[in-house]
Amino acid sequence: HRHSITNPLAVLYEFISQSIKSFDRHFEKARNNALDYVTKSYNETKIKFDKYKAEKSHDELPKTFQIPGYTVPVVNVEVSPFTIEMSAFGYVFPKAVSMPSFTILGSDIRVPSYTLMLPSLELPVLHVPRNLKVSLPDFKELCTISHIFIPAMGNITYDFSFKSSVITLNTNAELFNQSDIVAHLLSSSSSVIDTL
Repeated sequence: HRHSITNPLAVLYEFISQSIKSFDRHFEKARNNALDYVTKSYNETKIKFDKYKAEKSHDELPKTFQIPGYTVPVVNVEVSPFTIEMSAFGYVFPKAVSMPSFTILGSDIRVPSYTLMLPSLELPVLHVPRNLKVSLPDFKELCTISHIFIPAMGNITYDFSFKSSVITLNTNAELFNQSDIVAHLLSSSSSVIDTL
């Protein structure tokens, strides 16, 4: 024999499943809105940057700055003259830095001339796949457990008695676990003194 205790987990599973589905819909909507906003902002910025770059490159030729040689006081270091070529559309990022050859003072070390070419600032085309899908994992209950079964294990009895010259106590507890669970509790006391 087994005893069945009802288990309301199916209601809890249904609540969790509905909550996750609702959250998943909100998550997808927010993800799509964020992706659209980032793509739109980036494309607008790239169009403005390319337009500015094209307008400036048509109007102006690349700028070349020549920095004259100078001596750093106290340490007595002499810096030879050098040139910096700037891009046509702004004075923020240099395009190339050229240094002539020079000899380090106080030694026979000679540094050859060099030109350092710096990459120009470009915004690449942003390709966002429209079928990009990021979603939360599905929540599925494995099986609905509507009842918890407890096996019938037989009867349990408990007897307690206490006797003295003044008072007598008797307690009896029984748990019948067969086709149904039934509990009996009997307790009695007697005394030679009426107030007890």
